Amino acid sequence: MATMYDSISASRELQRAGVAAPMADAIATVVGTSLTSSREELVTKDYLKAELAEVRTEIAKAKNDTVRWLIGSQIVLITAIVGLMNFMKAMH
Repeated sequence: MATMYDSISASRELQRAGVAAPMADAIATVVGTSLTSSREELVTKDYLKAELAEVRTEIAKAKNDTVRWLIGSQIVLITAIVGLMNFMKAMH
């Protein structure tokens, strides 16, 4: 579960530790900004699962296309060989 960052509490905690108020405020603000921008780049598990399912589907389609092309090319090759053999028989 995500927790919210409280910059005011962070600044007060820094001040209690001896950091000057302006510096404590600046540190708390920078940390808060960093956490916020980092969170925006994160993805949820559901989003990741959906994207992964889409990639798996595309891979399966590519695999099927490859198998179809392979079988088709083998049929053409066998037909050409049989035709060539029949032609060679007819020549003798």
